[in-house]
Amino acid sequence: MLKLIAILSLLIPAGLFAVTASISYRAHFTDARDRLEARADLAYQHARRVFATFDLADAQTEELLLERDDAAVVERDAELSARLARLGNGLPEVENIWVLDAKGHPLLTSTMTPAPRASDFSDRPYFKAQKEPGAGTYVSERASGPYRQSQIIRLSYRRRASNDAFVGVIGISGDPRAFERFYSAMVGDDLSMMSLVRADGAVLARVPAVNAPMKMPPGSPFLRARAASPQRGVYSDVSAIDGVERVVAYRALERVPVYVVAALETSLVLQHWRAAMLQHLYFGLPATIALFVISLGAIRQARRQADTLGALQREGERRAFAEEALRQANKMEAIGRLTGGVAHDFNNLLQVMLGRLAHIQKAAAKKTPPAQRDTDAMQFAIDRAAMLTHRLLAFSRQQPLRVETVDVNGLIAGMAELVRQTAGAEVTVETTFSSDLWPVSIDANQLENAILNLTSNARDAMDGVGRISIETANTNLDESFAKKNLDVQPGSYVSISLSDTGHGIPRAVIAKIFEPFFTTKPIGQGTGLGLSMVYGFVRQSGGHVDIESEEGRGTTVRLYLPRETAAVAHPTVGDAHAQGPETQGSGLILVVEDELEVRRLIVDALTDTGYAVLAAADAHEGLRLLDANPGVLLLLTDVGLPDGMNGRQLADAARGRQPDLRIIFMTGYAQGGIMHHGRLDPGVDLLSKPFTRGALAQKIRESLARQGANV
Repeated sequence: MLKLIAILSLLIPAGLFAVTASISYRAHFTDARDRLEARADLAYQHARRVFATFDLADAQTEELLLERDDAAVVERDAELSARLARLGNGLPEVENIWVLDAKGHPLLTSTMTPAPRASDFSDRPYFKAQKEPGAGTYVSERASGPYRQSQIIRLSYRRRASNDAFVGVIGISGDPRAFERFYSAMVGDDLSMMSLVRADGAVLARVPAVNAPMKMPPGSPFLRARAASPQRGVYSDVSAIDGVERVVAYRALERVPVYVVAALETSLVLQHWRAAMLQHLYFGLPATIALFVISLGAIRQARRQADTLGALQREGERRAFAEEALRQANKMEAIGRLTGGVAHDFNNLLQVMLGRLAHIQKAAAKKTPPAQRDTDAMQFAIDRAAMLTHRLLAFSRQQPLRVETVDVNGLIAGMAELVRQTAGAEVTVETTFSSDLWPVSIDANQLENAILNLTSNARDAMDGVGRISIETANTNLDESFAKKNLDVQPGSYVSISLSDTGHGIPRAVIAKIFEPFFTTKPIGQGTGLGLSMVYGFVRQSGGHVDIESEEGRGTTVRLYLPRETAAVAHPTVGDAHAQGPETQGSGLILVVEDELEVRRLIVDALTDTGYAVLAAADAHEGLRLLDANPGVLLLLTDVGLPDGMNGRQLADAARGRQPDLRIIFMTGYAQGGIMHHGRLDPGVDLLSKPFTRGALAQKIRESLARQGANV
């Protein structure tokens, strides 16, 4: 028996190590594929933006040539070439813009005046491709430019004519370094290769660069994978360019035959796997030897070992519980950071849509009813998107909170009728208020939204028939409670409990209930963001959410909000959807916004309202304009700005130059420059994106009125 125990003490750890090694091997490659797909998605978004810049250059060139025949273009060569040059200089990804007539002779270029009209490009693939009716965007191979030494990527577009006849080609020469600079940052992180590849295997941009031919041969691994899965995929094979084995993820762009590719050397994945297994050996091998020695006396000390095993088992269960709670908290934090970043970019898109909608609505007012219905549908979509963003920000704890000292009993009593309307006619709503309830420091509007969300969920859980009970109480959460809930600080809290008599929540579902986009409702009846918003808002406010549920007997949700002992002065947050009149104003306003289209929209809106406007793309340019124009009355700046100086730092520097300068911040989500510990800094004047023209005008009038300026 002792020999058998000793042998098993060696065989069992060895077998476990082999199984662990196999599982870890698969996990490392699965993780590598997941990371590569995520990086390919990120590169896809970047490539879309760059190719959109090329499309913008084509559209503006087409507009420049509108209603001009070739003779008129040649006659005004100097003027039109200068305008093309200004267009190209404003788009850093564009190297050159050129226009060819129907015979392939240059009419205009952005880099040369006059254009070399004696040249003939009719034999070039991009010219032949555009002669075909219905030709889309043609992307050439990477090559040296005809007039410069730098490498370029040529994109060609068929010039549009009213009768769809072929009248020539518009070409855009792009700089592949626009992609390679972006890829360099990603490869420097944890990847081994990033590239931009044409559908036929021609490499347009690659980091790191290689001396081998920049085109894959027929039958290469990438071309085989693309043929099997044209849109996106992951595969492992040896590169046809440099002979290195890699795990590769690719994704196709829309409208152009181009793919983004992210790759990681298989040797790096294996290196990480071996390092992980070596750590197991460092600890496992001595433990196995020790186990072998200890097993020789196992039989003689069976009772003592049984007691020790029981204690270890209990300790293991306690640690497993703590580790699971920590993993859940880390997962929720990671999702919160992700949704905050998505919401930031999404809000900039909404801002552009909202501003352009104002122009569309003015034009649609003079046209037929179908055009008006189109604008109404667009407005509805914007409102829904804004609500989705609001909920994402609430979950990610990055919404601007207007904090004030709130009497919770009074707030719930004041919204009693709204709660009953939300619950429905066949649901009884009962309230029980604790006397001498402590005040809390909270955003009252967000608390009302949270209560209405919980009421709506409770109503759906009861199928519209039952009883909802809302109860408030003072409570103290002690150290034992905090140990079981790692996000809680011991202390005094006000609890708000909302209970229903619905069908309850299954135990397996409760752990996922606060995850964004998770819902048990049928498709189309819920976004899965209601409880996520409640969770994010309460956590951002320093509180805690707890759920108790029993299937068939109902659910209770408790919100714990920290007790407030002093009054809180709250900052000003503009109503982003105010529809007040656009009253004419006067004065000089400096706008600092890094997003070009958002900056243009704001300048247009302010100019239409009567203000004189200066615009800058970053803080450094804004300070130069401020120094050159001492008559600026108000600074309107985004919080997140490039080049090492954010909106808060810009505001501090501007106030040092002009102490009486009025400052309004803009942001799509609450950022560190204006927010600390989940709350906006005192004295911050904030306008949340997306906002309407009316909200912008009202905010500026209010800010200038406080200064006593003429508005």
